[in-house]
Amino acid sequence: MAYKLIKFADKILNVMIYIVLIIAFLFCLYALFDTVRLYVRASNYSVSYLKPTREDPAKSFAKLKDINKDVCAWITIDGTNIDYPVVRGKTNAEYLSKDVYKNYSVAGTLFLDYRNSTDLKDLHSIIFGHHMDGGAMFGDIKKFIDKDFFDSNQTGTIYTSDGVYDLDVFAFIDTDAYDRYIYSVNKDDTSKQLEFIEYVKNASINYREINLKENDIVVALSTCSSATTNGRDILLVRLNRN
Repeated sequence: MAYKLIKFADKILNVMIYIVLIIAFLFCLYALFDTVRLYVRASNYSVSYLKPTREDPAKSFAKLKDINKDVCAWITIDGTNIDYPVVRGKTNAEYLSKDVYKNYSVAGTLFLDYRNSTDLKDLHSIIFGHHMDGGAMFGDIKKFIDKDFFDSNQTGTIYTSDGVYDLDVFAFIDTDAYDRYIYSVNKDDTSKQLEFIEYVKNASINYREINLKENDIVVALSTCSSATTNGRDILLVRLNRN
């Protein structure tokens, strides 16, 4: 009798082990699926068909506005995976966990500082984006800490409803979230812009001389740094409107 009970208990134990293994397998499968879904949504594949064209930026940009009226630009940095729409919310927290379609997304969306003008005519604008593994969103900004990569990738493009503008990559800075120079927007104060340019020259890990002037438009691309809790990686570009 005791033998039969032990044998029965052994069978029950084996069944329970199989059930636990199946549950663990299904959980791992779901976790893998969820991770893949996250990075597919964070990649530019899900929105690439919406990218405006150089031939007719106003018409093609209108399609973006139809999807989300908060879209104000599209930014591309050559040689990287940065190729996304840019939105501006009512606050800088609005799009931290929403995609361009306003659906929940851990990867969020690239967004312009709410204090900046959506026409990108401010002397100093800031665009924020999450640091995602695999180069999604602003994950590739960290690559510019490498001097060879920095020297080899110096251009980009910003599309807006009123035109297409070339970008000059000129500086990479490793700083923190409390940097008053980086995170202070500047509408039209040229003396403040000169002070900012001087700060960038001195603080940059990598810098390229492009003869910046006090009335040049500078855009800071900001993302979290994996090195420290409040660390920030900043890529600075000049927007050429001429």
